[in-house]
Amino acid sequence: MVALACPACQDVESVVPFSLNRSGTRRFRCKACGKTFTPGRRTRRLSEEKRQSIEGALAGRISQRGIARALGVSRNTIRQVRRKGQSAS
Repeated sequence: MVALACPACQDVESVVPFSLNRSGTRRFRCKACGKTFTPGRRTRRLSEEKRQSIEGALAGRISQRGIARALGVSRNTIRQVRRKGQSAS
């Protein structure tokens, strides 16, 4: 078992499992300083392939709801891709 050190106080002895974040990754809490942290954070970035699929569907005039349902992303993600595409043009 690998001992985790608290990123704030560097204490190894008082780090305990705390909860899960929304992506399902284990979070930890330091009993000494009370800070919570996720070791080795994962980014939740949109893959280039999925971004291109969204742009293609938008160009094909498919509804945002339909794109969200088909690709499994939120409508906010589609709006962000659309805005970035408009500002780049």
